[in-house]
Amino acid sequence: MTDTPRTRVRTWGLAIVALATAFAQTADAHHSFGKFDMGKLTTLTGTVREFTWANPHTWLIVIVKKANGTTEQWALVGSSPNMMSRWGWNASDIKVGDKVTVDVHPGRDGTAIGAMQTVFTARGKVLGDPAGSTGQALAGGPSQVPTKPQGQPYK
Repeated sequence: MTDTPRTRVRTWGLAIVALATAFAQTADAHHSFGKFDMGKLTTLTGTVREFTWANPHTWLIVIVKKANGTTEQWALVGSSPNMMSRWGWNASDIKVGDKVTVDVHPGRDGTAIGAMQTVFTARGKVLGDPAGSTGQALAGGPSQVPTKPQGQPYK
C-alpha cells in the first residue's frame, strides 16, 4: 500500500473516530417513569401553585390539604407541551389558584411527587395526560378519558 495524501487523510479520520468513540459517554435517558408507581393511582385535590408549560416536561405544583388539616406541596410531572396539545391541552387550561383534582401515579419512595394521568378542573374540563403511555395512545390522544377520578383518595 502506498502512502498517498488520500490514505493519510483516511487513516487520520479513522483514528479520530476511534478516539471519539472510546471517550464518548453514554447518554442518560430522562424519560423514564421508573420513579413512579405506575401500578398505583392516587387522587389529589388541591390548589394550583404553579403550572409550567415548557419542554421537556410540563409541571403542575399543587398544594394539597391533608385530612389532619396540614398542607403538602406535590410536584406533578406531565408530558411535553407538544404531546399534551395532541391530547387536547393548551397552556391556558390551568391557572395559579385553580382548584383541581388530579389522578397521579405517586412516587415509589413516598415523597410528594407524581406522574399526572388525569386532571379534573373546577370548570368541568377533564384533561388526560399521555405520561407513561405507550404505542398508539401517545400519537393519537386518549381514546376515552374518565368522567370522575379513578384513584384512591389521598389522606
